[in-house]
Amino acid sequence: MLEWELRARLEILDLISRYTWCGDFGDAEGFADCFTPDAELTVKDGPEYAGREGLLALARGERTRLDPERLAASGPLHHHVSSVRVELLSESRARTRAYFLVLGRRGPDHWGRYADEVERRDGRWLLHRRRVSVDGAAVGSVPYPEGRLGS
Repeated sequence: MLEWELRARLEILDLISRYTWCGDFGDAEGFADCFTPDAELTVKDGPEYAGREGLLALARGERTRLDPERLAASGPLHHHVSSVRVELLSESRARTRAYFLVLGRRGPDHWGRYADEVERRDGRWLLHRRRVSVDGAAVGSVPYPEGRLGS
């Protein structure tokens, strides 16, 4: 493995960690800073968030299917990301794949996969496209209270 490849892999893993921590702890600016200015995040069979303003709205809980009172009553949600696969396409482009599991006050809430396109811009790796596929949810899940996707 070449030095740039090792550095790129470590920086991309750090990017995924920053995204998760900023999202879970309400750092909307930090969350949006994980993306390119022209980025988009889409949830399979769900909403799409484009550009910095759309991503800030997502991080602030605006324009989501989540009822703010239900979210507050549920306690904190913590995303756990695993089995991260980084495929370097060049010194400035890569794809990643990972699993996620969201834990809430009562245990597993919902889970699925991330598929990302990441780019190195101005010396930093950033998410350019993130596709979120939610594969399942527990009954009482914050975004899927019936435990069914699309409910």
